[in-house]
Amino acid sequence: MIYLTRHGQTQWNIEKRICGRADVPLTPVGCRQAQNLAKKIIAEEIKIDKIIASPLQRAQETARIVNDKLQLPLITDERLIEMNFGIYDGQAISTPDFQKARLEFSLPFPNGESILDVASRVYPLLSELENRSEHVLLVCHNAVSRVVDNYFSGKNMQEFLAFNLVNTEIKRYNI
Repeated sequence: MIYLTRHGQTQWNIEKRICGRADVPLTPVGCRQAQNLAKKIIAEEIKIDKIIASPLQRAQETARIVNDKLQLPLITDERLIEMNFGIYDGQAISTPDFQKARLEFSLPFPNGESILDVASRVYPLLSELENRSEHVLLVCHNAVSRVVDNYFSGKNMQEFLAFNLVNTEIKRYNI
């Protein structure tokens, strides 16, 4: 079983800015969201054997806060790092050029990655996890979560782009 969550809230999430590879910390609300996620996992008796998190601070903080309650092995995996949006990191999500560029799955953002680049690093991790009988919580980011969801659900382009994992929402995938 793979459980997927997105890091807690950051200031840039509030401002609707593209975080990308910027190492933006959690807000106090983001920390509370992570604490509530841990409580939810415990209350719903969700079985998790280990946590695998992106190396970025916002995902690491979320994973550590959750793990303070769960006391599980916590692994950092570079493959879960957020997409490199290149020149758009820090820009408003509504930037017209960004909105146009995000429709081109095979083309990288200027000085960044394409969705295909992200899939080429995330899919091997998911394949490895499918070959184990572990219950894993992945703590990552919105673009990476789209790729994870697409791996298991196979969406068309519109569905792919519309998929949005709210901060600390948890999604479950049977493997």
